[in-house]
Amino acid sequence: MPTDVAATTPATRDARRRRAATLLAWERFVAGDDEPAVATVPAPILRSWRRCRDVHGLDPMRPTGRAQRPAPVAAPRDTGIYAQLGAVAATVVREIGGCLATVTDADAEILACWSAPDLGADDLDSRFEPGTWWPESVGGTNGMGTALLQSQPVVIRGPEHWRRDMHEWCCVGLAVHDPVTARPVGAVNVAARSADLVAGLATRLADELEAARRHLRFRAVDDARVVSERFAAADSRRTGTELGLDLAGNVVAASEKARRSVGGIPAGYLLDPALRRGVTFPPLAEIARRSWGHAVADPSWTGTVVIGPPLGPAPHSYTVTPVNGAGGPVGWIVSDRAGPDAGSVLDLDPGTTANPASGRIAALAGDSVLLLGPEEIRFAEANRHDVWLTTDCGRFRAATRGMDHLARELSPYGFLRVHRSFLVNPARIRRVVSKGNGLIALSTDHHRAEDIPVSRRSTHEVRQRLGI
Repeated sequence: MPTDVAATTPATRDARRRRAATLLAWERFVAGDDEPAVATVPAPILRSWRRCRDVHGLDPMRPTGRAQRPAPVAAPRDTGIYAQLGAVAATVVREIGGCLATVTDADAEILACWSAPDLGADDLDSRFEPGTWWPESVGGTNGMGTALLQSQPVVIRGPEHWRRDMHEWCCVGLAVHDPVTARPVGAVNVAARSADLVAGLATRLADELEAARRHLRFRAVDDARVVSERFAAADSRRTGTELGLDLAGNVVAASEKARRSVGGIPAGYLLDPALRRGVTFPPLAEIARRSWGHAVADPSWTGTVVIGPPLGPAPHSYTVTPVNGAGGPVGWIVSDRAGPDAGSVLDLDPGTTANPASGRIAALAGDSVLLLGPEEIRFAEANRHDVWLTTDCGRFRAATRGMDHLARELSPYGFLRVHRSFLVNPARIRRVVSKGNGLIALSTDHHRAEDIPVSRRSTHEVRQRLGI
């Protein structure tokens, strides 16, 4: 009798209706019809489904399998962070019960897993064992890989998972991000068969992971202090052009000559990552990215790179030297000192130093750079400091970091900033959908509703531009 009563409570009936509606939306979406999903599933899940179907080409009917990363990459500098994430995961399992929790690294490889004693044998899935790999590009929408792409907790209930064989699981995942590079460091995921059990954990995870975020902020300040000390030692002996950079290519310190040449760089040392974010110029971010692999492989490595304006009136050779901390590189010194021992030549991607007026937009595709004409770009979507370009050939990360910077590059070509996170090519708009209360959403695809949001203050301008 108690079971029958529980099965007919309003809450249970509502949960069943939501699950049935989500499953129907998933089935229609898999078949190519987006409309039910737009009306039913949360926006982060819908974006993930689109990546799974349109970018990664994942078969939702194929079993997930026990995937392993081809070439694991050690991250000794993050060991302390993983220990903090593990403490949170273990505590949740112990106090909540009926669930399992994992800690993954930045590439979605499971580092550790905890399971409650009351879980049945069927719940102890080997796919959750340490060493298995769960990036969204392999495992579809899931609480580990998808969490790494979000800045907020992601809750995935049953058929919101992309893979059909994961529909009996409900997950909540949350990642922590490096405050300098904005890249994910790791994530905690809690999985259970009960949606009610995991739904209330999002706020708790956000609160308990604050200690890990604070650790990362302190580390960023300490790293900048190491860079500034190295910069001071180098700059005290010379009067040339010198820059101290963090791992993202933001300026920590600059010589007087560099500040005069570039303009807008404050004097002194920018230790707080929030203060130096965006204090950069092309191609410093690319220099930092390209130098990383060399410096990790060989701490004594130095490189040579050619940089033009604004650092100088004409292209000139500069030396790039890693600044190493206890766990590896923490930043870079870029100096106009060059000589026969300056090191290997650091080839930059085309487009990082190009004039935007050249009419080409640089996008990253693995180890290659695509030079896109503005007409090829349908819309752009910001995810923290990264901007993703949706084109007819797929979805690519823009070489330009930050939506504000990309918006300035594309404004001469008529692109509309319809939302703080979205930039749209009006020539590619194919559908306008009413969202009620005067709001609209856009799509650049005839057949699928991409649900590009338009902010209320941008709606009038969009309607005027489209003549509607």
